[in-house]
Amino acid sequence: MSDLNNKSNASNGEQRIFANHYSRSRGVASYRQRRRVNRITKVSVWIVLVLIVGGAAILFGRQVFYALTHSAGSTTSTESKASGHEEVAITTVQPASVSLMAAGDVVANGSVVESGRKADGNAYNFVHLFSNITDELDGFDLCLVNQETPLAGSEHGFGGTDQLNAPQDLGRAEVATGFNVILHANDHALDWGQDGVHNELSWWHVEQPNLPILGVAEPDPVKNPGLSDYVGDVYTYTKDGFKVAVLNHSAGIGADDRSVVSPLDEAKVREDVSRARDLGAEVIVACPHWGDENSAEITDEQREFAELYAKLGVDVILGTHPRVLQGVEVLDGEAGHKTLCYYSLGCLVSALYSPDNYLGGLAEFTIDRSDNGTYTIKDAKLRPVVTHRANGDAYGVYLLADYTNEIARTGWDGYTYNRDFYDQRCLEVLGDDYDTDAGELSIEV
Repeated sequence: MSDLNNKSNASNGEQRIFANHYSRSRGVASYRQRRRVNRITKVSVWIVLVLIVGGAAILFGRQVFYALTHSAGSTTSTESKASGHEEVAITTVQPASVSLMAAGDVVANGSVVESGRKADGNAYNFVHLFSNITDELDGFDLCLVNQETPLAGSEHGFGGTDQLNAPQDLGRAEVATGFNVILHANDHALDWGQDGVHNELSWWHVEQPNLPILGVAEPDPVKNPGLSDYVGDVYTYTKDGFKVAVLNHSAGIGADDRSVVSPLDEAKVREDVSRARDLGAEVIVACPHWGDENSAEITDEQREFAELYAKLGVDVILGTHPRVLQGVEVLDGEAGHKTLCYYSLGCLVSALYSPDNYLGGLAEFTIDRSDNGTYTIKDAKLRPVVTHRANGDAYGVYLLADYTNEIARTGWDGYTYNRDFYDQRCLEVLGDDYDTDAGELSIEV
């Protein structure tokens, strides 16, 4: 019995051991299976999450890219490669074109002022000075003129040579002619001190509140709080999203007046170019008042500043102050950049010392922006003009192309200084590329 019981007990024990072993094996297998399922599930979840996040990022990136490339007139197009499966985004901008014309010094002294005096002796009108070139200004977006003569008010008297001053009616005539940017950084801006600048800007502020008067600023901003300060800031013009900046600097400005008249020095030039870029200007036109009076020779200072402008990426230089015509060059900047430089546009209107002072020029050019953001300067030329000195309303400016010897003989200087004389002077200054028949110099940039 005991043996049977022992066998029975042994058998039962073996069964329990087998049963326990079987149950433990199945549990381990089940646990491992569950771990595999959990791993697969986690991996699947991660894959789904990655796909969701990645897709959202791509969508968001495309939206941001679209917003960036469609700002300021830009657009984005896609082009498929040969396989037809891959698209490449191409950023484009709105094509645009800005045309500009610039004239030289308006020196209203002596007989220029007298030509505008009316019969009662107190009223003035100067529209006749520009009547023969008014049509020439039509169609240009920007028409610049150098206001060499202050409009400081009647209390300072009119005329003069060393200290210039003209009736404010001269400004009215300039605007009526079509000039819409007044350059005023020059050595005569302070002929009547800072009070004279205040008088002129106060008048402009009332007469033409939106007209940009560049290169001078109100000495006491509290007096003219609404007048834009283009000495402390930069003037920009925008057309179809295409922004052009115009800078105006003058040599010979003392330390006490540098906040009133924009100085020509390296620090100021660099500052203004940088500011123009910060404002989004794609093209910069600089208008320096520089050089030696009554000399067609280009000075070392002019060349040094021209090279600085070119190095900084300025696109066009329009020089004034010598009161005679000087040559035109295309300068090399950095990375193949080209700068069109008119060293001096001479005088638009003058009654000064010699016939060379009666010869000036109109700079004309157009800047085109293509849809890929590049731009070109085209149709660049210089068209000489002549001050015809004569009695009364006959006093005025002619395009040299229109200035016949017959017209010249109706003036005070016509038998000596006629079309033939001025054509010869243009050939001497501008070179053999000057076209005497067309009365213009064409420039390739």
